[in-house]
Amino acid sequence: MKDAIGFGMGDFYGSGMMTLNGTYVALFWTRFCGLSIQSAQSILGTAAFISAASALFFGSFGDALFHFSAGRRFGRRHLMMLATCPLILTGILIWIPGLPHWAYMVEFALWIVTGQIFQTAYNALPTEMTDDYRGRTKLSTTRTFIATLSGTALPLLGGAVLAARGEKASSYQIFAIGFTLAFALAVFYAWRHTWEMSPRQAGYGYLEGQSGHHAFWQHPGLVLARLAQVCRAYASTLRISAFRKHLAIYILVQTAMDVFGGTFVFFVIYNLGQSSAFASMLLSCTIVSLPLTPVFAWGLNTLGPRKLYAIDFAGCLVGCAWLCAIWLTAGHLPGPVWTVFTVCGAIFFFACKSLCGFMPWGVFPLIPDVDQIVTRKRRSATFGGIQACLRQCASGLITITVGLILGWSGFDATRSSAPRSAQLALAGMMLGWFALTMLVCWWISSSFHLDSRTDGIITRETARLAAGGSKADVTPETKAVVEDLTGLPYSQVWPENVRI
Repeated sequence: MKDAIGFGMGDFYGSGMMTLNGTYVALFWTRFCGLSIQSAQSILGTAAFISAASALFFGSFGDALFHFSAGRRFGRRHLMMLATCPLILTGILIWIPGLPHWAYMVEFALWIVTGQIFQTAYNALPTEMTDDYRGRTKLSTTRTFIATLSGTALPLLGGAVLAARGEKASSYQIFAIGFTLAFALAVFYAWRHTWEMSPRQAGYGYLEGQSGHHAFWQHPGLVLARLAQVCRAYASTLRISAFRKHLAIYILVQTAMDVFGGTFVFFVIYNLGQSSAFASMLLSCTIVSLPLTPVFAWGLNTLGPRKLYAIDFAGCLVGCAWLCAIWLTAGHLPGPVWTVFTVCGAIFFFACKSLCGFMPWGVFPLIPDVDQIVTRKRRSATFGGIQACLRQCASGLITITVGLILGWSGFDATRSSAPRSAQLALAGMMLGWFALTMLVCWWISSSFHLDSRTDGIITRETARLAAGGSKADVTPETKAVVEDLTGLPYSQVWPENVRI
């Protein structure tokens, strides 16, 4: 558990950064920096595309760091994590009013790319720290617990500061800059208390004992060959059937959360007629998921991802209906009754939403197990890179789209009220998109069969083949599981003549 806490501290930054970005950045820029909602959302969306491109680069670069002496000495994951610590502090520049539009664009892009560098390395650690299913679940559970703590503490403290000091730029700066400093410390702590695979364990044993850079990187022609190889490597991840389904669920869930996070405070202010401090109080209801996190882990171990996904998505649909009822009853129910109804709805919805955030990271460490029997290598960062790239591209598109729709509807964040058209646009984007994605994800997850049993079968088969076992001796059940999870004929897995 001590090791799991050390690992989980990394997501104090990962989750906290997303909460800070999604909840307060657009609000701060539109109220205190002179940006329109379209401009603010366009910066957030453009930065997402930049992050997507950087994800591809750092995903490949992270997996290939063993080709460099620094990577073999300090570790390919930990070298990138250590570099993140000072770069996080650039996030302070986001909270300075009065700068030109391009300055916010550059500062936010650097902030987002820094987060991508960290996530590329960090997301690869669970599959390298242990190959035990329950051990990985413990890492994911602790990570989710600390992420929820971060995502809860930020709006809770932010709401307290806003309530005490009022809606001033300095109020936002106090908690935003304070959390940015805490993020840097959390990443440093995670760097000190985690470990990763050696080159030999990761399938790069032929590089051990070498000094300097591997020759593959020292000749221009070989570098071009490497770039072509990188493109093929990313494309090859999509051959894995389990990864395609996981990726579709992950991207849809994350974009739904992006839209929800980017519009919730505006929804509370303009649809419910409450203050941003009240919105922060509702966001702090995510604290309910802290005691539920061990229950999520138990469900993942006992029920498996497919059944737990079904429960989660059904709960989220009920939560969307509840939030819609809160909006429709605002001003019609007695104040105390409506407040209790609203807080109960927020607690229920955020409990289900937290499970949405938990599930993909409970499943992702299993994906490299499926890939290893196909490629004979551990390519965690490559999978993390393509996943982050596509996630950021989707986030960029949806963020820009939200800004355009809100601008078209007549929304203006500098005014104290919004027209009915803007209220309908806010509700449609926040609740309608979330509900639609839950329905699609529920359908995809119905055929997702990667769980503790099937992961154990595929890892045992990988170990048997690695020990020199014959592919001809595979059992019918194992063959069926391998073909289902990989999406490939068994004859195409565990290729010969691969350097390990």
